[in-house]
Amino acid sequence: MALPVPPPRSSPGTGPDSFGPGPAALARWYERKLGWATEGRAPVRLLTGVRFDVLELPAEAGRALLRRPVRTGPVLLSGDRMGLLVAPGGADELPGLLDWLEWGPVAPDLTALGAGGRITAPALRGG
Repeated sequence: MALPVPPPRSSPGTGPDSFGPGPAALARWYERKLGWATEGRAPVRLLTGVRFDVLELPAEAGRALLRRPVRTGPVLLSGDRMGLLVAPGGADELPGLLDWLEWGPVAPDLTALGAGGRITAPALRGG
């Protein structure tokens, strides 16, 4: 059974449970407030396949998706790429979904990160 991706909460350094400044505090915030596994301290990396997988696509396609009336989990933006955080196991399902849609030969510009993957933790406003 896939667990839902927890929603983002307040940024680090705010509220009574502030973890302080810097990369180590950011890692503690991800670990303690969101329950997301981290690796490293500068830059902080989030482990995929534990609490979430990431489906990465061109930012333009991601923006078009977000304009539709569909619910998504947390989203990250890095340059011209967007990452959609989905339930663990979602990355493993992508190839089958593309085959079912008969998109296999088209090879859309999608990347799926699941168990064993890592993403750089997004910088948080004010953090």
